Formats: sequence, C-alpha cells, structure tokens
Amino acid sequence: MATVVRVTGTCNAGYQVGDQILVNRDTACIDKEQSGVLCIVALSAVLASMGRIRAGEKALASCPDPATGRGGNVIFSVVKEG
Repeated sequence: MATVVRVTGTCNAGYQVGDQILVNRDTACIDKEQSGVLCIVALSAVLASMGRIRAGEKALASCPDPATGRGGNVIFSVVKEG
C-alpha cells in the first residue's frame, strides 16, 4: 500500500495527503475499489519502492510529477504488508 504523505507544488493527477494506491501482492493488480486516481508516473515510483522492500518494511517513494512542468512532487509512504 502507498499513502500520500506530502505534496509540494502542483500534482498533475490531483493527489492529496491521505490518498492511497493499494496493490494486491498475490495478484500484482491494483485494487480499484480502494485506490483513487491512478497516475502512471506515481505508480512507477511506488512499484520501484515496493520491489526493494520486504514484507513488513516501509519506504518512501518520490514522484517527480513531470507532466505539469510546475515542479510538483508527491511523497508516498510505501508499506509491503505481509
């Protein structure tokens, strides 16, 4: 699971603190019912962090939000539950 913990500047996807992306570990699919808007740039950053941690660990993922050109940055707290 990835939860937005900080947004700086303007996020092109409109992410706000508390928004989540939930990835089912068993199926490697996004849970669309519990995830809001899905930005492919943010998803790339989140999945890269998830791949580096073990079950029960936490990491931060930084999405540069390059699509806006306005210097947006979104920080996600990534937790691999297990």
